[in-house]
Amino acid sequence: MESSLSPDQIRTLEGRWEPLYRSQLHYLVTWQTRGRRPVLKERHARSLQALIRGLGDERGFSILEIAAAPDHVHLLLALRPTQSVASVIRELKGRCGPALLDRYPELRVWLKGNLLWDERYAVETVSAARIERVRERLRSHHGGIEPLARAS
Repeated sequence: MESSLSPDQIRTLEGRWEPLYRSQLHYLVTWQTRGRRPVLKERHARSLQALIRGLGDERGFSILEIAAAPDHVHLLLALRPTQSVASVIRELKGRCGPALLDRYPELRVWLKGNLLWDERYAVETVSAARIERVRERLRSHHGGIEPLARAS
């Protein structure tokens, strides 16, 4: 029996099969710096955003919005039903913290140690109807790093 599929389609079918998901679960996640110390400056926030977006691309979850303040981070993300929010956050905090500490040694001095993030985090589910309102709230409250942080 001859195949009516193109070579590209055949290669795709021979590769690893993953189901197609039509739904995503949306979460607003917040975590803070250790001791809620206001150590994240504008340059740290830009690097953190790039790291988080890179991890999202690498691991296959969608980053909808990132807002960083001097002492905490808000992340609005969309996950497939098979992805665990706890695993995603563990990986984000576990990989971004050491990367920031390596890139910016002053964080170790300001935090008096090798841990950037507090162990705790908060997760809130977000319905599809509320996504834009949550984005606007994050943008209005955290449009940028506070003026004192910009001075560094």
